[in-house]
Amino acid sequence: MLTRQIGRKIGESLGVNVTDMAALEQLLNNGPMTPGQLAGHLKVTTAAATQIVDRLERAGHVARERRAHDRRKVCIVPVEASVERAFAQLAPMLDGLDGVIAGLSPDERQVIERFLDQVADVYGAIATPSSSETPC
Repeated sequence: MLTRQIGRKIGESLGVNVTDMAALEQLLNNGPMTPGQLAGHLKVTTAAATQIVDRLERAGHVARERRAHDRRKVCIVPVEASVERAFAQLAPMLDGLDGVIAGLSPDERQVIERFLDQVADVYGAIATPSSSETPC
């Protein structure tokens, strides 16, 4: 719930709706994608993903780039200025988390790091794209 609230707040500051913010988050987390790959991550149709990309492109948050090795393939890439604006919104939260981490003992950090590594492994196993999906 809090993660969604933070996402909404960042989306508002960037001038995008929740759906468009989810697409931007996917691009920030996973790197450039084709519209079809983005559609798969968002669980929307390719046509809906194209509309999302159109809105994000008009707002200056993403760009469409053709790959040099295959000019037919179009990848959606976050615009650096937009990425910087999003991370500027996250900076106070990240600074606060740094403070929390600094207050932990080395033993406490080790337990938490092991736990988070295991959670990340579980998430990664579920979120890993299928082998048929080629990266941008």
